[in-house]
Amino acid sequence: MIAGLPMIEHVRRRALLTPGVTSVVVATCDMEIKEVVESFGGVAVMTSDQHERCTERVAEAAEVCGGDVVVNVQGDEPLMFPESISQASLPLVSLNELQCVSLLSPLETDADLGNPNIVKAVCRANHEVLYFSRAPVPYQQKPGRPLVFRETGIRALRAPFLQKYASLAETELERVESVDMLRVLDHGYRIMGVPTTYATMGVDHIEDVAVVEKLLAEDPVQRAIFQSIL
Repeated sequence: MIAGLPMIEHVRRRALLTPGVTSVVVATCDMEIKEVVESFGGVAVMTSDQHERCTERVAEAAEVCGGDVVVNVQGDEPLMFPESISQASLPLVSLNELQCVSLLSPLETDADLGNPNIVKAVCRANHEVLYFSRAPVPYQQKPGRPLVFRETGIRALRAPFLQKYASLAETELERVESVDMLRVLDHGYRIMGVPTTYATMGVDHIEDVAVVEKLLAEDPVQRAIFQSIL
């Protein structure tokens, strides 16, 4: 519970605020989550409990729900900005050859860079992603300003490519880092990064709830979004 609502409900309601979104579906293998979502009038799809990656879970749910572009939003991001979904999906509308987009946000502190709960994205000059890692990469032997961001966990994929992802073999890099999108890169596919100007925060530990509740109460933008979903 966060400020009186289940965390998943914060995320689901914020996603519904996004212009152009035709449906929001919670993919879960947990009956308790399904029941909570449905008690609030939401839609949830039960999936296998054997998935190692959330992207595989979303792919299974997408086979039932359909759609041309599927945006994967993590259920532990109660401060997600609704426009994040539009920002992630827009490149797929304008670039026909693109199959996968990852939304990126700034790293705010050195602690963020060293935090293994934060996946870092190292990018080319055009923001195409070179690598994802939980480690503090790149190692800066000399001064410089490499393009490195925080992966937000919001990814947009064309529906056929999402099913392609689920059919690809797990890779060693994906397994040891426990990062879904390394499967895409390791099999030779492109991921375009879309940097945002705002930072994001997921709930990785119970202590994070108090931080989120403080932001919902004191940050004017977050407070306005929160009030709009009540």
